[in-house]
Amino acid sequence: MPRYGCVTGPISGPSERSENSDVLELLRPEVRALIEDRGFETLSEAQAGAIPPLLAGEHLVLIAPTGTGKTESAMFPVFNTLLSSPGPGFRALYITPLRALNRDILGRLTWWCERLGLTVGVRHGDTPQNERRKQALHPPDLLITTPETVQALFMGKRLRKHLEQITHVVVDEVHELAGNKRGAQLAVALERLREYAGEFQRIGLSATVGNPDEIGRFLCGARPFTLVEVPVAKHLDLGVRCCAGEFEEQAKCVEEMVGAEPSSLVFVNTRVTAEALGHALHERGDVEVHHGSLSKEVRIDAEDRFRVGAVRALICTSSMELGIDIGHIAHVLQFGSPREVARLVQRVGRAGHQLHAVSRGTVIATGFDDLLESLAIIRRARAGAVEKIEPYANAADVLANAVDAMAVEYGEVPLNTIREIVERSGCFEDAGPLLEKVCNQMVDHRLIRLEGEGPATRVVTTGRARRYLFSNLSMIHDERKVPVFDIVARRTVGTLDESFVVSSLHTGAVFITRGELWRVLDFEEGKLTVEPAREARGELPSWEGEQIPVPYEVAQEVGALRRTRDLAAYTPDADAIAFAGEMFARMDTNGAQVPTDRLITVEDSDEGVVCNICAGHRANEAIARVLSVLISARTGTSVGTEAGAYRSVLRLPKGVRAADVRDLLLATDPAHVEGILRLALRHTSLFKWKLVQVAKKFGAIDADADYEKFSLHRLLDTFNDTVVADEAYNELFRAYMDVEKAAGVFRAVQAREVAVEVGRLSAIGAEGLSSSRDLIPPPSIDHAVISTLKRRLAGDQVVLFCMHCRAWTSRTRVERVAETPQCPKCSARLVAALKPWEEETARAMKKKEKSAEERAAEKRFLQNANLVLSYGKPAVVALAARGVGPETAARILARSRDEERFYREILKAERNYVLTRRFW
Repeated sequence: MPRYGCVTGPISGPSERSENSDVLELLRPEVRALIEDRGFETLSEAQAGAIPPLLAGEHLVLIAPTGTGKTESAMFPVFNTLLSSPGPGFRALYITPLRALNRDILGRLTWWCERLGLTVGVRHGDTPQNERRKQALHPPDLLITTPETVQALFMGKRLRKHLEQITHVVVDEVHELAGNKRGAQLAVALERLREYAGEFQRIGLSATVGNPDEIGRFLCGARPFTLVEVPVAKHLDLGVRCCAGEFEEQAKCVEEMVGAEPSSLVFVNTRVTAEALGHALHERGDVEVHHGSLSKEVRIDAEDRFRVGAVRALICTSSMELGIDIGHIAHVLQFGSPREVARLVQRVGRAGHQLHAVSRGTVIATGFDDLLESLAIIRRARAGAVEKIEPYANAADVLANAVDAMAVEYGEVPLNTIREIVERSGCFEDAGPLLEKVCNQMVDHRLIRLEGEGPATRVVTTGRARRYLFSNLSMIHDERKVPVFDIVARRTVGTLDESFVVSSLHTGAVFITRGELWRVLDFEEGKLTVEPAREARGELPSWEGEQIPVPYEVAQEVGALRRTRDLAAYTPDADAIAFAGEMFARMDTNGAQVPTDRLITVEDSDEGVVCNICAGHRANEAIARVLSVLISARTGTSVGTEAGAYRSVLRLPKGVRAADVRDLLLATDPAHVEGILRLALRHTSLFKWKLVQVAKKFGAIDADADYEKFSLHRLLDTFNDTVVADEAYNELFRAYMDVEKAAGVFRAVQAREVAVEVGRLSAIGAEGLSSSRDLIPPPSIDHAVISTLKRRLAGDQVVLFCMHCRAWTSRTRVERVAETPQCPKCSARLVAALKPWEEETARAMKKKEKSAEERAAEKRFLQNANLVLSYGKPAVVALAARGVGPETAARILARSRDEERFYREILKAERNYVLTRRFW
């Protein structure tokens, strides 16, 4: 069993200096001298707690807030050991999840290493070839790298030799890795490293987590380890400020708070919000935006300018959550709820960033849900109730990757050896049966061969195995960018991540990008076709890692707060209490019941049924999908769903109302939830997309293959009832749906622990239809849409062709066409306005003998010319529109009483063309 030693209290009072002195005495004189030279007046709690067990050679996990000196806590003892036992090869690895952290850590550790006579290098995907060669010939004592580059170290014969001298591995920000497949791959890599280096010391540095013992097991497997945990609550000064209303008012609130501090980080949840706030505060001249979509150079410049005081505030996303050193931060603002306790703690921990400093943070709540959620998260942060991180256990594609890597590494290797290595890790403790399935699947794809039988079975590499490995060093799925094409302006307006398009968008869905709302018309051939949306609620475009689901526990506490209405127990802020009180009063006045942790309300609205359930994003997503598939099966009609932390909206066919949804909540067997979800997902583009991703990581599909090129039917035939399909389901459930919590909601309803009431749409229920907390809506865009359409059509090419003499053809822009088009050769006004691609067909009109296709075109051209004869230039404009022929143009012209109606009808026709063209 692991051994846990825990530091839980501050080092303070008269004995502090004495205790620090005792710890410092354990270090070599040259390390102590540098600590003094660096200006360390005293050790932090983290350092004082971590240094003794590390010097004793124990594996250790250090859980501490940002700014408490975690890096030095690990490295002082490492320096000590490296100085005591010099030798060739890499002797310590420092692994971080981000290249930006590599850069930051390199800058911090170079100072120490140069003065101690140690060498340090950095290696990741962008490291130049000459530097890699240099490291292979003359390996540094300390190598700073990423989890993916660790995989590459096993591929070179010389590099593998250098691994034999490693005595320490530090994994920084280990909480960022433990819950995903990158971490599972790293856990196996550490066990592969043990085959060369023997047992080395493992050191994990983590922000506050709810289950530190599991983080330790993730890093160390079954080995005993010491846990040093510095409590976070006493380091935090948290508050909330209610700033509901228009975005402009909220931006002014941010500006006021930024102006009151010498330096601030303003965290937001999406890059759209970061850009919108940055634009609103641009005129200040001392505010910069910092997020992952910006170039590295722009981000570094913003960090440097903040560090020297040229920038007063950085508006940032998760790009600044980790411990990149940007100097002193006086105050952290969180714009909108942080959604998770861990995220709030990590972000606010950036403030102070000095030993013993208290970190000050304020959440700016932007609405009713946002306010209550922020209060619940702040209370949980003060109580130390941080979310647990669930290590990714038995991921089949990670196991396939590891098997392939070891087959390439050794040429051939006993299957039992592979089993022993992977089962030592904290992510594959009982992988035996899964390993056999994975290996059989890999044989089918010619990645390995299995030779021998029983205990003598050997895994043998193939020519395909090395090619696969070069394309799959990382477990991060390749994310294709999908262009967004505006049919009004006929231009590309941006790109979205494929994951967002596949998982969240459908025909008719509304989303926001570049500060504007768009409605989806079509997704085909890798392109998303859209139109500007008016007065609509939008989903935010997603970037990897940016969607932040609210956990079940937080949503349940919000439900409890709604039930008790005791906001005074959470905050002394009178404005916040009054704002929430107004919503409760409105509900009471209208006779509406407030949905809580013990009451689900199901409400009829004009747009469908709103299910108010305080269960968090992933549980509500699962519940909504279960309900939608059951209703679809009964009615034969598709059901649209939108799920949030406190409600889901079901877009239902006529005749299905709230009472029917309540009956399903009462009747659906909780044991069937997972099975229903598998059926619901099986024929979706989301499952197809995930299946392709997992198959790529299995080597069953080439890494650069486009998922659109595969038919879902073919994929299902190929991978049905295989570990590939099982892993696709597992990953979807883990990322998007909480099956267990959803089943628990059904059980609680049927046990009458949670009541279900039916009613009309309430003010709280309407929050799911009329607002999105992360949405920054632009002003009404009707006029702008019409203006854009007019400009585009005016600039479009049109071919004028005389249907009388059939001897005159002219290609021009619509804006240059006369109000009454006329043939300059015969003076006739029977002039057709054709699309540019119809010009070739027009030449055939001079032929005496025409084919059936040409006769049909002649009839269409005559209809076209008659419209131009009757209506003049407006007919030319209508006929220039995409997908508009003579019959559609005739309807447009007949219905249009004024110019605005005319262009609206054209827009409607273009939209209809995009929606229906696939069926022609």
